[in-house]
Amino acid sequence: MVSMGAAACGQSSAVRTGTSAADLRAYLAAVEPIRLGVNTLLQGADPIIEGFQKHTLTDAQAAASMGSLEQTFANYTVDINALRPSDPALAAINSPYAHTFILEDSYLNALVTGMAQDNVTKLPDTQSEQRAAIIEWRVQLEVLAREFGITLPPDLQQAGRGEIAPSVSGGS
Repeated sequence: MVSMGAAACGQSSAVRTGTSAADLRAYLAAVEPIRLGVNTLLQGADPIIEGFQKHTLTDAQAAASMGSLEQTFANYTVDINALRPSDPALAAINSPYAHTFILEDSYLNALVTGMAQDNVTKLPDTQSEQRAAIIEWRVQLEVLAREFGITLPPDLQQAGRGEIAPSVSGGS
């Protein structure tokens, strides 16, 4: 049995489970395409934001481009939230991580509206909540991986570090 905590809205709860190495590998195989797809997708936000800030894109162009990005992100949000690990520990680890996608989708949606209105001063600030949940997710995966001698994807160490939401702090 493995004992571990999982973050849920800033609270940890202990979960006793019989997680196996196969369970962990199956979870990673399901989550990695989503995680990597999101990382690639969100790299596309910076040029849109830069175009918005430097006025090389009109407000409508920036909003349309960011709207397209947000719609694709919304699909990833459904995908990660649709994961239902049968192992209770992995389900507990996934739940707060999946919620970060909902927070990010809300942010992106507000960003689209803000760009269309040329006013990005009232965007939701969920970065701290997202960062904490992502770090908790990463650490709990590391605990399980260490238990089973499994090597996690090398870039997983970056999860929860750096910018969480595309920044528009330069303003328009």
